[in-house]
Amino acid sequence: MKKLNILSFLLVSILVLSSCEEIPPYINYEPEAIVEDTTYVSNEIPTAQPRQVLIEEITGVRCPNCPAAQAEAKIISENNPGRINILTIHPLNKVNALTSPFDANRGDKYTSKYDFRTLAGALIFEMVGISNSLPIGNINRMKFDGEISANIEYQKWSAFTNSELSKPTPLNLDVTAKNIGEDIEIRVKVTYTAAVVDSNYLSVAIIENDLKDVQESRDNMGVTIYEKEYKHSHVLRAMASNFFGDPLKADYVPGRVFIKTYRYKRGDWNPANLDVIVFVNKDVTKKEVIHSKTVKVQ
Repeated sequence: MKKLNILSFLLVSILVLSSCEEIPPYINYEPEAIVEDTTYVSNEIPTAQPRQVLIEEITGVRCPNCPAAQAEAKIISENNPGRINILTIHPLNKVNALTSPFDANRGDKYTSKYDFRTLAGALIFEMVGISNSLPIGNINRMKFDGEISANIEYQKWSAFTNSELSKPTPLNLDVTAKNIGEDIEIRVKVTYTAAVVDSNYLSVAIIENDLKDVQESRDNMGVTIYEKEYKHSHVLRAMASNFFGDPLKADYVPGRVFIKTYRYKRGDWNPANLDVIVFVNKDVTKKEVIHSKTVKVQ
């Protein structure tokens, strides 16, 4: 009986200690079901679409310089209407001193409503080019001449964006996205207008806009301030594909068509504020984004 009491005490102690640990929210970064996946070659080759450019900005709510980078991305987008796609990434457990949400119970002045961090974002950050400082970001995941990484300072984004906009794209993207019950259904059609040699992957990101929450920032004098109602947009919520994309398996000849339809269970997000960014990229070694497109979830 004494041994049984000791064992019972140990079991209860373990359960109590476990309950005191902070358990991070479950983040689903695995791809959901692909409900349609087909490919064929069409005799009709459409006119090539103008290339759209992806800006991936790596940011954090505790990063006072990050709002300046976000403002720069917005300016670039406004100067090139319909041709810029912004994906804002708060990486989980990579630069937590800059990305962790605020918590008054831990000594912060404010408490965040949201935790924008995702594991998928951390994996993308690590794959493209990790950094110990923010803000940082990339243009089509390209490593430009003279740069040590694809992720670069935001002051350089505009010039490199213009360079990428001038390039043609060998494929067209046609995308629809809609809310169906608790799911988001995303249908993607990729049509090649020219031959391609490198392996291509399809990436599908779900983003949310107009999220008001605390953000560390700077005023006009450079003094650190906290904006309680800062509007966060283009926030990566989940990848419906793998974080590095799903392979497009066939020969990429003119007229080659891929159609993929994804069903992703919607998180605790505002369905009216969701967009989907779809892009075709090369593998985890070459990384380059070939073409991208943003659509609103209907």
